[in-house]
Amino acid sequence: MSDEPTLPSGPGFGFTFLYYFSGTALVTALLAVNSLGIGLDTGLPNLYGTLFGTAGGLLGAFVNRSTTLTLPINSRKTFKRELDAALAEMGYTEDAEANLEGILVYRRPFVRQLLSGRVYVLLGEKQAQISTRAVHMGGIKKRLEASGIR
Repeated sequence: MSDEPTLPSGPGFGFTFLYYFSGTALVTALLAVNSLGIGLDTGLPNLYGTLFGTAGGLLGAFVNRSTTLTLPINSRKTFKRELDAALAEMGYTEDAEANLEGILVYRRPFVRQLLSGRVYVLLGEKQAQISTRAVHMGGIKKRLEASGIR
């Protein structure tokens, strides 16, 4: 077994799709029964639930699945400074109390964190790995590229 730390892997596309699909399908079916007055025995609430659940599941999975970005770095110190600045623009600060050996954890204030999750960073000698939700990864990439890191 290796002593090198590994980034926590969050839910991928499949699990995230299932999560959003089931929640959206259930709420849609219940709303169809209650607001449209359609009985469950007709099968229409289930059909509506399946249709809206599929759309909600796909949207949720594309936006909230976990992704990992690997970047080559020249200097850990310079990269961390640029990363700190990029994440600060997005409202993230380093969580000094996080107890993950060798992994930096960034989070937003409590209320905003409930809807955004955390950013995990593993700094190696020649590369850095960043793991977070897909919706936030685009902003991180954009800000790092603007600062000259590719």
